[in-house]
Order: sequence, then C-alpha cells, then structure tokens
Amino acid sequence: MKKIVSLLAFPIFALGFLSTAPSAFAETDELGYEYTTKKASEIDFADGDFYIVLLSGDANSEDATYAVYENSEVEKYEEDLLADGQLDNHETQNLLNSVTPFASLPTKFSEYYSGSQWISRDEGPSLSLNPLKPAYDSPPGMAQAHLQKYRWDVVYSKHSGDAKWNNTASMKAQLHCHADTIKGLKNPWNIEPWRTTTNYHEVVAKACNPKNK
Repeated sequence: MKKIVSLLAFPIFALGFLSTAPSAFAETDELGYEYTTKKASEIDFADGDFYIVLLSGDANSEDATYAVYENSEVEKYEEDLLADGQLDNHETQNLLNSVTPFASLPTKFSEYYSGSQWISRDEGPSLSLNPLKPAYDSPPGMAQAHLQKYRWDVVYSKHSGDAKWNNTASMKAQLHCHADTIKGLKNPWNIEPWRTTTNYHEVVAKACNPKNK
C-alpha cells in the first residue's frame, strides 16, 4: 500500500515550497500524493486524463499555478481511503478523514447537479447543467481532485453516449472552467460539444466559451 506522508512530517516553510515551486518533475502534496506543477497556459486537456487544483494566483490569469493530478493518482487516493484502518497509523487515518471523509463524498449525478438537458443555440447544441454546491466546492489538494473526478465522471457517464456529444477534452476543460471561475454565480452552466479549444487558459480567457480556431 502507498505510504501516506503526514502533514506533521514537514515544517511549514517546506510545505509552502512544495506548493508553489514550478517544476517539470513530480512533487508531493501534504498527504504524499504526486502532482506536477503547471501554469494555466501550460495545461491542455487533450494531453491526458487529469485533474487540476489551483495552488496560487488568480484563476483567470494565464500565470495561475495549478497542481496537476493524474487520474491514476486520484485512484490511489480512493484505494487508501477505502482501506479503512489499514493505513500506517491512526494519525494518518485521522488526517485523511479530516480532509474528506470518503463516506460523505458525493458520487451520484443528483448530488452534483439538480438537472441537465441538451438545448439548441444558434451555433449548435449545448449541454445545460444545473450545478449544486458540490460541483464547485474547492477543498484542498487531492480532496478537490477527487471531487473533480466525480463531477466530470457523472456528466460523462450520463451524456457521452448521446449523438450530440463531441470533443470530450474541450467539454472537460469548459466544465472545469465553470467550476473554477464561475462557480455558483451562473446557473445553468452550458458546455458545448462543437467547441474544440482544449488549452485551459484559452478556455478561461473566453469566460469558458472559447471560439474555435
């Protein structure tokens, strides 16, 4: 089983360094899970299956710094939470539970969205989502990446089989943009399958509705 590193194992100044220093190499968060640090302009949702957590800066800026967690790392986190008592020590277990009790994590579509429907706009079809608070909650680190996984997975599972669905990477970027920058200020969120932009900053710069190149 993956060994989880407790917050108490690091001095406070070291945590700050790990959270903000740009690097092309994997870093480790306070729970011992690996991520890479990238600016918004360096993140492209076409590059793989991952989730991003804001570390520093304004989410609307191309210089905003994010922790990029690969899906495989999020799955390791799930495995550790489900181990329930088989972790290295009680201190680490209590730390995990204080960050995000697994039993309380929403996993169903109805826990993230009150409804959804395909609508028609002048430019083409749009998937209209009615977000609930868990869809834009932002707990720290891996806990947020875990919420993002389900926030996206429930939408993908429910709607990706529709003939209107297309350009998955762009739709994922649009959804994250809404949760990251718009949050509960707008309801519904509309994500469009005919948009093709996947660079995260380019999506954010156009208020989550990027023009096709």
